[in-house]
Amino acid sequence: MKKIYVAVFIAVSLVACRRENLTPVKNGTGKQTDTSYNAVTVAIDPTRPANVISPTFEGLSFEAAILAQDPEYLNTGNSVFIQLIKNLGPGILRIGGGTSDQIAWTGTEHTSNTPPNMLTTTAIDQLSAFSKLTGWQVLFGLNLAGYQVATSANEAAYVYNSLGSSLYAFQFGNEPNYFSSNGLRTGYYAVNDYLKDWDIYYSNIKPLAAQASFAGPDVVQGSDWISSFADAENGKAKLIDGHYYVTGPATDPSITYGSLLSADANLSPYLLGLYSAASKYGLPYRITECNNIWGGGKAGVSDTFVSALWALDFMWTVAENNGQGINFHDGEGIVYSPLTMSAGSVVVHPEYYAMLAFRYASNGGTVIPAKIETTNFNCSAYACVKADNSYTVTLINREEKNNITFNIQAAVTASSIQIARLTAPSITSTANVTFAGSATNANGTFTPGATAPKTVNQKDLSVNIPAGSAAVVTVR
Repeated sequence: MKKIYVAVFIAVSLVACRRENLTPVKNGTGKQTDTSYNAVTVAIDPTRPANVISPTFEGLSFEAAILAQDPEYLNTGNSVFIQLIKNLGPGILRIGGGTSDQIAWTGTEHTSNTPPNMLTTTAIDQLSAFSKLTGWQVLFGLNLAGYQVATSANEAAYVYNSLGSSLYAFQFGNEPNYFSSNGLRTGYYAVNDYLKDWDIYYSNIKPLAAQASFAGPDVVQGSDWISSFADAENGKAKLIDGHYYVTGPATDPSITYGSLLSADANLSPYLLGLYSAASKYGLPYRITECNNIWGGGKAGVSDTFVSALWALDFMWTVAENNGQGINFHDGEGIVYSPLTMSAGSVVVHPEYYAMLAFRYASNGGTVIPAKIETTNFNCSAYACVKADNSYTVTLINREEKNNITFNIQAAVTASSIQIARLTAPSITSTANVTFAGSATNANGTFTPGATAPKTVNQKDLSVNIPAGSAAVVTVR
């Protein structure tokens, strides 16, 4: 890993200060609060080695069935959806999910008699055109559970020729570590069974798609499968990947919005395992399917502003742990989706605004390791340095009632700061979310609010983050 040295040291101390935004604010309940702010501390050191954030870090994941059953989604005529994706910059569109192991390939064009569970050449050509309009490459999942090698090879050949340079890589099977429990394979299906099947698929597809790349193992939190796959297939795979959900199932009555506000003790160790398995062979890793509550998400939790705070924190945690990117699972009837369709129109949900905030903060950035000192408050701070030596600091306050002041102490005098806030009427709001003072327009475009940089000419910079909100601070 290339070391990066910057000639300044920034320490960010989350302590009570008096300079910025001490007017009364609304907390997560939407009620007026006083100007009381609480103190915590975090140190950020740009002189330590850090990783460059991938320009294609952000992504969306869709079920394969959406190509056959919901043609209004990934459709070249859906200009609003296309614009919303383009707002996020370059990214990766993943086609897979559980239906990729259930849907069948016809190898023919779509007709009025085509059953809804059949994937046609028409659907693939539409996906190809859609990906080219968005500028996003496609990570495409093939049916492994059905184990029809010749059929899958023919499908891969068509996808390869249709998508061309828009094809990022192929995956074989969705969450194969659950094939046995889901009844997709008889008997016990172990990692060695998967590796044998993967090799057979690879050897049959590669001659038909000579320049194609491959990824795997696409398992849900299966660290042993991931390390075994990396050891066995590192010479053939372009990407090591896995899935991640915070909790579930969505039917669990004990899950509330507080479940997403709590710190996730499992995420960082899981990411460390992925990174260890992948970096051993110089490969990147990606979370190719993820979101908050598995089982389709829970209404009143997965679709609220809490999900945006969770998503912003999740993306930065992956970035800090050397992840190449994430793909938030999306689609019709899935509560946690960043974007959905309703009566022919696109609906923008809170998680999408977290994606905008991450893009705004991370674009062209190199992660600066951040360490929050001991605190009793539920908050996070992440930072990255840009090529022009400006910094962005992302501040997330997951407290329901406690406001927090972030005091940025710089070793050199900053000339200006600019604050772009991620807010909603309340922590449980499902609508009226804004980032940088703006919402998306009816045509899908997004323009951050016109916030002039605040001239500071000082080393100590304080920013107040009300309870249940976040902000991206740009320091120059």
